[in-house]
Amino acid sequence: MNFNTNTRVFSREGKIAEILQDAVASIPPKTKVYMIGGAARNLVYMDIFKKALPQRDYDMLVVGDFKKFISNVHARKFTYGKIRRINEVVLKKKLVPKPKDKTDYAYLDIDRGVEPDVMKSLKDNAAFTINGFAIPLQYFLSKDFRKHVIALPGALEDLKKKRLRLNYSGYQKHAGNLFSCLRFMSIGFAPPPKNEVQLLLDALPKLEKWRFARNVRKVYGYVGGETRARKLVKRLGIDVDVFDIKTLREKM
Repeated sequence: MNFNTNTRVFSREGKIAEILQDAVASIPPKTKVYMIGGAARNLVYMDIFKKALPQRDYDMLVVGDFKKFISNVHARKFTYGKIRRINEVVLKKKLVPKPKDKTDYAYLDIDRGVEPDVMKSLKDNAAFTINGFAIPLQYFLSKDFRKHVIALPGALEDLKKKRLRLNYSGYQKHAGNLFSCLRFMSIGFAPPPKNEVQLLLDALPKLEKWRFARNVRKVYGYVGGETRARKLVKRLGIDVDVFDIKTLREKM
């Protein structure tokens, strides 16, 4: 696998398990918390392929008493990350006694669910079908978690076949999904159909400059360098420099 040393791989064991158990114990009455996004997908992937994918953080969706859940988690010796908004809060906890960089923490990226139906949230926010998984947090550490998986139509089949397909109702939420596509391709996923690649390319110039630069650095680090990243772009049949925001905006 080609990903940088500043990225951990998915885990739900050891210290991570303890941290997730703290989160489960923090769920208020009549409140539901789901593991969504990359963490949910990575658990299903690991169960199928017996391999761990890169993992940056653990995305959670809270339907119910958001403030109380945040307060309860924070009380268990979690500290706040950079994001602390009305509907999104990042909390982190040490994985080692003396952390030196980001990989020495576990991050919980917690969102407030605006819909009681978690499936609607998946439809509205997942860029690719393979991101359309949710697992009730209390079952995330269970051996039989597969019984409790909630998934977009086609998500499981696409994950099994390692293919990328857009979730049309959610992919426009973030203009940088072409970069996500490259990261998936670097670990063996088949690219989306050409018409979907074009949609991703059309959206890319809309990305803010600072976010664009950060995403480029992330792609280079994740896939194994600029040369490797450009080879992946070539596989998509793209002839514009997708790593130069000025050129991209002039040509698109």
